[in-house]
Amino acid sequence: MKAIRFLLLAWMLAGSAWAGKPAAALATAGPDTTLNAAAHYVDSIFAHTLASLELIASTPEAKNRDWNGIKPYLKQLDAGLPGAYFWVLPDGNYYSVSLDYTNLNLADRAYFKSLMAGNQVKGFPIYSRSSGKKSALMAVPIVFDDKVIGALGASVFLDELHARLNQDLALPPDYIWYVLDSDGNTMLHKDGDFIFMNALTQGGSSLREALSEALKHESGAMHYVLGGGRRAHYRKLPSMDWWMVLAQTGEEALRVPPQLTLTLDRFVRDLQNRLNQIDGSLSQLVAKPRSNIEEGGVRKLLVSFINENPDVVDASFVDGKGVLRQIEPSEYKNLENADVSKRDHVIALLKTRRPVFSSGFPAFEGFLAVELARPLYDGRKNFVGSINAFIRPELLIDPLLKKSVVPAGHELWIMQPDGMIIYDQDREEIGRMLFDDPLYAEYANLLDLGRQIASKPTGEGSYIFVAAGSKEKAIKNMAWQTVRLHGREWRVVLAYKPYE
Repeated sequence: MKAIRFLLLAWMLAGSAWAGKPAAALATAGPDTTLNAAAHYVDSIFAHTLASLELIASTPEAKNRDWNGIKPYLKQLDAGLPGAYFWVLPDGNYYSVSLDYTNLNLADRAYFKSLMAGNQVKGFPIYSRSSGKKSALMAVPIVFDDKVIGALGASVFLDELHARLNQDLALPPDYIWYVLDSDGNTMLHKDGDFIFMNALTQGGSSLREALSEALKHESGAMHYVLGGGRRAHYRKLPSMDWWMVLAQTGEEALRVPPQLTLTLDRFVRDLQNRLNQIDGSLSQLVAKPRSNIEEGGVRKLLVSFINENPDVVDASFVDGKGVLRQIEPSEYKNLENADVSKRDHVIALLKTRRPVFSSGFPAFEGFLAVELARPLYDGRKNFVGSINAFIRPELLIDPLLKKSVVPAGHELWIMQPDGMIIYDQDREEIGRMLFDDPLYAEYANLLDLGRQIASKPTGEGSYIFVAAGSKEKAIKNMAWQTVRLHGREWRVVLAYKPYE
C-alpha cells in the first residue's frame, strides 16, 4: 500500500500543471501561435487536476471510504494548485483538506445530482463555501461495484490562478487574455476583477455579437469595440468547454466623450462657485463690526445667514472652548450646549483661528456632514469663537446636478483624497472609506484607480463596480476634476458605461 501511495504522489508531482510552463518565446510569437500555446497550457492545468482526481478515485482508500487515506493524495494536489480539495458523500456531507469533516453539505449545489449520477464536473463556476473565493470546480465520482459511493473534487481558486497565469504567460502590455465558459461567464482574465462577469450580458453589443458567434466555433478571429477597436483570436480548450481569447488593445489612450467633459466642467464650476458663495456670505457675516457679542446679537447673525443660504442645513456659534452655544433654525435648538471640541475642524480653528472647511463626519442627526467655519471676534478684536455653516453634501449637490443635466446612465460621486465618499448618487455609499470598506475590497482596479484619484487633481480612467440600481458588475469609464476650499479638496468623478 505504501508503494502504491508513493507512486501516485510521485506521478501527481511530476505531472503538476505548474511544471510545464509555456515557452518563453510566447511574447515574440504571432497572436495565433501564442494563443494556441497559452490555451493548451491553461487546459493542461485543469486536465491534470481532473486526471489526478480520477486516479485517486480508483485507489483502495477511496473505494473503502477512508478519509485518512484519501487526504494525503488531495493534499499533494493542493500543494501544486491552490484550491479547496474535498471528498463528498452521497448525502452531500463532505470532508476537506483544510477542515477535515466540514459539517457542511453540498447536496443543494447545481452540479451535485449529475455528479452523483456518475458524471464528471469540468469547470463549474462557484463561490467556494469554505473560503468564499471564486472557484472553478473539477470533480469525479467514486464508483464501487457499479455504484457511486461518493466523489472527489477540487475548487480551483481562480484569483490565485489568474495571477500565476499572468506571470507565466508574460504577454506584452498591449494584449489581454481571458477565458469564457459556454454561457459567457468569465472564468479567468488578465484583470482579476472581471472574473465571473458575464461577457454576453454585461458587455456591450459589439462584444456580445462577436463572442456569440465565436462560441459556435473551435477557433478563429474576431473584432469588437470596447473602449476602442480590438482585434482578437479565440480557441476552445481541448479538454474543457471553455474558450480562450487573446485580444490586442493597442496603445490608444482612453478617449473621454466630449459630452462627459462638458458635463463635468459645468458641474465642477457650479459646485466651486456655490462653495465660494457660501464662504463669501460667511466671511461678510463675521466681518460686520459689533461692540459686543451677546446671545441675541449672535442669533441674529445666524438667522440672517440661514436666510441667505437655504441649502445650508443650519448655522451655529461655537464658543472659544468648543461648545455649541447657539444654533438656527430653531428646530435644532436641542443641540445647543453640545460639546463639539473633539471634532478635528473645531480643534484646528481654535488653534489657528483661521477659516476651516472640514472633512466629512457623522452629524448628531445621523447623516454625513461637512462644516465651514470662520473665526468670530468682538468689537475689541478679541477672539470669541466661530460661526459655523453646517452642510449636508447631497442637499447642496443634488440641485446643482439637476442643473447640469447629467446624461442618463452617467453617475457622479465625490471623494476626499483620503478615500471618504462625500457624495454618491447611491446613498448607501456616502460616508464609506474607499480604501478600507469591505464593500470595495474585491475591486482591485477600482482601488488602484482610487489611489490615482487621490494623488492627482484631474484625470481619466476605467474601473469595474456594480452598476447603479443593480447587483451586477459593470465596466465604467470616468473622468475627475477637483474643487477646493481652505485647503480641503474634493475629487468630483463622473462615470459612464463606455458601450451604452
